Amino acid sequence: MKVARFIEPGNIEICEEPIPLPKSGEIVVKVKNSGICGTDHHIFTGKVKGLVDSGIILGHEFSGEVYTIGENVIGFSEEDPVAIEPNLYCGSCHYCRNAKKHFCENWSAIGISRDGGFGEYVSIPASAAYHLPKGLDFKKAAFFEPMACVLHGIERGRVKVGDNVLIQGAGSIGQLFTQSLKNLGVANIFISDIDSQKLKLAKQFGADYTINVKETNLSEFIKEETNHRGVQVIIDAAGLTSTIPTALDMLENTGRVVIFGVPNEIKNVEIRPYEIYRREIEIIGSFTNPYTNEASLEMLKKIETDPIITNQIKLDNLVQYGLNILGKSGVLKIQVQF
Repeated sequence: MKVARFIEPGNIEICEEPIPLPKSGEIVVKVKNSGICGTDHHIFTGKVKGLVDSGIILGHEFSGEVYTIGENVIGFSEEDPVAIEPNLYCGSCHYCRNAKKHFCENWSAIGISRDGGFGEYVSIPASAAYHLPKGLDFKKAAFFEPMACVLHGIERGRVKVGDNVLIQGAGSIGQLFTQSLKNLGVANIFISDIDSQKLKLAKQFGADYTINVKETNLSEFIKEETNHRGVQVIIDAAGLTSTIPTALDMLENTGRVVIFGVPNEIKNVEIRPYEIYRREIEIIGSFTNPYTNEASLEMLKKIETDPIITNQIKLDNLVQYGLNILGKSGVLKIQVQF
């Protein structure tokens, strides 16, 4: 089989290897579609260091079919179509036993601490595989993990029917938020970006207002369209520290900012604590997808993902036409197709 092994930042090697054998409690998945995440890009470019050991196969957003089944596995048959939850938890630490398993003290992850989906076959714990509903294809199923993260973000923001919501960032995650919020019945979806093509797609997906911040003052626009009150929830999907202080000005009293995009881990921002006190506003983090996997499969049945996939590539081109161009203008989701 063909795999792409991470050697060091800037260096991924395409190798031919034997198909892995499943250990007890594992299944081998024949990978069909594998999305490239921003985390993969950060690891490859060296922006995130120490998270992945040399020799690991990256890729944690993938789908496929069961190829072989190890001992002590029930509930799966060969050729079953599955989506993969990459996060693995011990189930016995303080956080796992207090319904906070995404902070597991013994956390590991497929595509991070063990081999992932940038290979033709991968052995995974059977507990990480979810059966696909009928009609859900492999391309869409590779959005399983990011969609679960999006739904966790919506839960963290306590978004309600009738809320006005601003999404900052119209990348692939912003597009998933747009469609999910539309399905949940919010009053108005505002979405901002600097890329007109991405905003055009968000409009197609149901955004009520699209704002190119290179052309329009976002804060003034939001105030005008909300009777100078602001929105109830802001979801920051851009991961830019510069957007956080201005986000507070666009919130209605008692509003909430959800920090979803991954900001720079050492940069600080300046805010006025008095504003948080006086207006009862909240700044909330949203990290990974602990309890939204089955909801993700349901939401995927209701949304479109094909327009979000701007690039489909082969594994041989993972670096040149995948990791090297992620984040460029016009590029949303890149998937490796096997």
